[in-house]
Amino acid sequence: MDLLNNISERITHLKSGEHVTISAQELLISRADFQSVLVYLKHESKRGDFLIQDEALVENWFDRTSLTINKI
Repeated sequence: MDLLNNISERITHLKSGEHVTISAQELLISRADFQSVLVYLKHESKRGDFLIQDEALVENWFDRTSLTINKI
């Protein structure tokens, strides 16, 4: 839970128009754990506070090991 709280804090502290890139390597977590974080963030992005950038460029989201979040 600390991991999700830390990521949420990073997003909260962004100003409108700013972005942050998060990677499995940076977080020191496995690809499977990163995919769980991605699913959580995709769900949270539906609130409209932030967008996950370039999501459509990766056909298979299981291949993803990093993502960029844009604050709205």
